[in-house]
Amino acid sequence: MEAQRGGFYVKFLGGFFLEFEGKSIKVTKNLKQKSMQILQILIKAGSEGISRNRLIEMLEWKGDHHEKKLNNLRCQTCKLRRFICEAGFPEGSYILNLKGQYYFNLDYKTETDIGKMDKLYKKLRSQPDSENREAWLLEIINLYQGEFLPFLTAEEWAVVENAHYHSIYTWSVTSLCQILRERSDYAKMLQVSTKASQIHPYDQWQAVQIECLIAQNKYRDAAEISEKANEVFAKELGIVPFQKKMERFLEPKRKAKQDREIMVQVMESLSEKAMPCGAYQCSYSSFIDICRFLVRVSERTGEKLLLLLCTLCGTQVNSEEIKKENGKLEQQMEQFRNILSGLIRNHDIYTQYSKNQFLVLLTMAGKEAAPLVKRLCQGWAEFEEKESITVKLEIQTLDTFFRKEAI
Repeated sequence: MEAQRGGFYVKFLGGFFLEFEGKSIKVTKNLKQKSMQILQILIKAGSEGISRNRLIEMLEWKGDHHEKKLNNLRCQTCKLRRFICEAGFPEGSYILNLKGQYYFNLDYKTETDIGKMDKLYKKLRSQPDSENREAWLLEIINLYQGEFLPFLTAEEWAVVENAHYHSIYTWSVTSLCQILRERSDYAKMLQVSTKASQIHPYDQWQAVQIECLIAQNKYRDAAEISEKANEVFAKELGIVPFQKKMERFLEPKRKAKQDREIMVQVMESLSEKAMPCGAYQCSYSSFIDICRFLVRVSERTGEKLLLLLCTLCGTQVNSEEIKKENGKLEQQMEQFRNILSGLIRNHDIYTQYSKNQFLVLLTMAGKEAAPLVKRLCQGWAEFEEKESITVKLEIQTLDTFFRKEAI
């Protein structure tokens, strides 16, 4: 059917918002319900639609027979059609099943913020030298208003999508800041990094804010951000990513120090305050930089690098009960982090990738790889049994091909 003028616009980032020809459609249903998840999945799928089997798989009706899952799907789609009718959607056919392929609607154009974001990202990757690069990056950053459907943190399909768009946003902010840094546009760079730190306060965008303020000789503002960030990180994560004594480095008079004195300060800030004990923990953005650098080093040295993705999964992580118990998953992740940091070596690094995942980079993993991985699995076996959780382990070798293909 030929698309009519206007149509739907749907936002997934920072929440779920529906508009038709500029007018908001009020959604009164619980957005976590399976019927509403079907709506979100089908809108995201767009004109390509999604197969019945894939839709059932994403909705995670585990343990039921296939016929029961089909019946569940039929019941939920009926509820969804009833909601669409009651919510005042424009006249048309919705939730279509054509030869086993499901669609939201074929009568109207449907545009989404994530659809725009994916198209812009594809352009940026395919046209790295385009004169529109800065404008495209800025448009992605403006589209990103928060996590993908933040109320679905217990749904695997939504967690995967969230990681995807978080990664695109991080890459876009980093790329735009580099462009602005090269032309010393620190005022605009500060705006971009400030928004990023507000949306993702634990991604350490405060470091970019501080850089911008120092470049503009706003030392007091830089010190204030450093102090506040240190307090939050120390309270929530038990780490202090920004030195508490940063004020003395920010004073204008310190710029006049002799070269040797400056180098001493640099070496002091680079060194760890205590003797290294256990693997090195860092932010996800720092983890990416370290991985890329070590892949380059491994090309010369021949050292093997292994990337491990540790996912906590099972009834306790995904059940409704966990969503009601404040801090339960965070406690389990902290317990697992302590176990993990003790099992891997001083020269390995790790970071938290999502609410229930850790990434680990094993360096110099030649002949030690197999026994080390076996030791890791044995090391957290007691934790799995105690918490009724399964730690799923995925392993990937990092090499030259990874560096060329990496985002």
